[in-house]
Amino acid sequence: MLLVLGGALLGVAALAFTVISWGSLGMGARALVLLSFTALALGAVWPLARRGLAATAETLAMLGLVLVVLEGYAAYAGDLFGLGSLDGRWYAVIAASVLTVGWGLYGRVAPLRLTGPQTVVLGQSPLPLAAFAVDVSASWMGMALVLLSAADLGVRRLAAGREGAVSVRAVAGLCGVSSGAAGIFLALAVSYRPDHGDSEASVAAVLLVAAAVAMGWAVLAERLVAAAAGLTFTAAVTVLLPYTWTAATGAAVAVTVMASALLLLPVPLRRPAAGGAATVLGVAVLWIAPDVVVAAFSPLQFVVDRWTAESERLFLTLPRWTDPSAPFVLGILAAALLLVRRRAAVPPVAASAVLSAIVVAQPPYAVTLALAVGLVAALAALTVWTVLDERVRAIAGGTAVAAGLWAAAASLLTRPATISVLAALTLIGVACVAATHAEARAGAGGGRRTAFGVLDGAVAATVVAFGGLVAASGLASGIGREWAAFGVLAAAGVGLLAAAWARSVAAETAAWAVAVAGVAMAAGNAAFLSVALAVAGVLAFADALRDGRRHAGLAGSALLLAAWWVRLGSADITVPEAYTAPITLALLAIGLARRSRRPELSSWAAYGPALASTLLPSVLAAWADPAGPRPVLLAVAALAVTLAGARARLQAPLLLGGATLLLVAVRALGPYAARVVLDLPGWFPIAFAGLVVLVVGATYERRLRDLRRLHAAVSRLG
Repeated sequence: MLLVLGGALLGVAALAFTVISWGSLGMGARALVLLSFTALALGAVWPLARRGLAATAETLAMLGLVLVVLEGYAAYAGDLFGLGSLDGRWYAVIAASVLTVGWGLYGRVAPLRLTGPQTVVLGQSPLPLAAFAVDVSASWMGMALVLLSAADLGVRRLAAGREGAVSVRAVAGLCGVSSGAAGIFLALAVSYRPDHGDSEASVAAVLLVAAAVAMGWAVLAERLVAAAAGLTFTAAVTVLLPYTWTAATGAAVAVTVMASALLLLPVPLRRPAAGGAATVLGVAVLWIAPDVVVAAFSPLQFVVDRWTAESERLFLTLPRWTDPSAPFVLGILAAALLLVRRRAAVPPVAASAVLSAIVVAQPPYAVTLALAVGLVAALAALTVWTVLDERVRAIAGGTAVAAGLWAAAASLLTRPATISVLAALTLIGVACVAATHAEARAGAGGGRRTAFGVLDGAVAATVVAFGGLVAASGLASGIGREWAAFGVLAAAGVGLLAAAWARSVAAETAAWAVAVAGVAMAAGNAAFLSVALAVAGVLAFADALRDGRRHAGLAGSALLLAAWWVRLGSADITVPEAYTAPITLALLAIGLARRSRRPELSSWAAYGPALASTLLPSVLAAWADPAGPRPVLLAVAALAVTLAGARARLQAPLLLGGATLLLVAVRALGPYAARVVLDLPGWFPIAFAGLVVLVVGATYERRLRDLRRLHAAVSRLG
């Protein structure tokens, strides 16, 4: 490190002398100074090497190389021998070439190890500088870099097997890969600019030469470079095709090159070359990704403005920038996935291709819906196709659900279309359920498990489709949203029966989602909402009859209690305790009886519903109307419940009573506390917050101190 630092400092000093102090000396003095130091640095390597100071010798040689470069600059800047009259670019080419050759000859006679790699690095400059001097276009500059990469490959091959040439081979490899990558990047950057000045033929020629050079590197040096060959060859052919279909043509050429690489190339080069072509395919997919997103989410415009069309019209008006090649790219991607045996990814890609084609083609509305439903049916058929493995069937099922949502959203343009599509989706789901159930009964082992997994999802999707069908039919009939809600709740009941039949947790979840939608539809009218909550509670109690579903009973109790409260609120009841107190007494009696038979029963299960049925509505009434005797009476009752819970060591009455007492106190004292806070100066809340933070910090620091003391004590004991 000291040698490197010393050499760097000397190099900086030499640069400062040449650039800044050069004019203060005459021509002879200048030449004498630089040449003397250069000769001293380059000549000192022999005695230093004989004394075993190899690192010092390498450092002085590197300093001498810097001095030689500075001498070349000084000669041109001082117009030595008329050199200043030459074109600066061509002088740089000549100087770089002479320096490369001269340094290579010096390395052959000097007892140094790094001159070979340094010569390789110096040799990277003449050819690009010559291309710059000729003022070539960007693509031909890329050609120069690619040819330089080929020259580096030759240097690497020549150095193979020579003693002490390991570093030369490594540096040549690094330089060759870097220059080749730079040339490829430059050509690709030019090719994907529609207004570039280079012709498509010149860009393609550069890329083809780059592909050949990369393949040479792959064969002679490193097989992974075959990826660059596959990429550049694919890009070269794509450049020659029409620009407006770049994504589709690039994807098609990429798949062709992938197939050719996998079939024709030697085994070590197949996967890298195919991977390089796959990179072009990935770029094409990213190119059309925004259009695929537009196609996927385009039906969402009808979710808000549903049933607004008087007649069936064309489906969508596309943005102007939509690429019509998107369906072709996705279709080619699906073919490539089949080629490389990635079948699990084919269903979503193929479905995206179909939906994108629908959006791009804009067929009549009925044809659009028919194609979307047909796509769902095809995916459902893949789901029940027993030849496919479990993963492919599962992904096909998920894709079918997504396509069904797309079709359902697209059908919201008209009422008949919505009902027809949802009915078709329900029938597809029923057929899929029937097929998978038959497979599950007849199968064994892994096939039976796969069938039950597919059945689980199929029943859930069918329940959702059936619930949507019932909701759409009710709303379309004109009976009103509140009345249609009960049809949706009935559909949820059917879904729970189907879930019990199929023993499907997913179907049960879907049925409860339909039930929630039904309750939400009745939320506009308190009377209807009360009945809807009661119906949902009955469904929960029915679900609780199944094995392992006892928790549904708690949900049923909560729903019936909510129905009771909503009903009381809709009837303008001002004294809810008259209705809730009898229920509380009855539930308390039941809880006491259960606790007497089962002392281990939790107080929440025994007394929680009883106390909450009165305390909660009373708290709501007290907060709504703080005047009158209710807050005082409620506080007294809550205090009694709290004390009873504390005496009996029961958690439920203690916490429920204490919470009620706290809420009543907050409601009573809240206005006064707010008035006091508003009367405080503005700095007080900030100061209070700062004090809290300070106390917390001090506490934390004290605990850390105690921990350190404890650690020290334990260490002494140990």
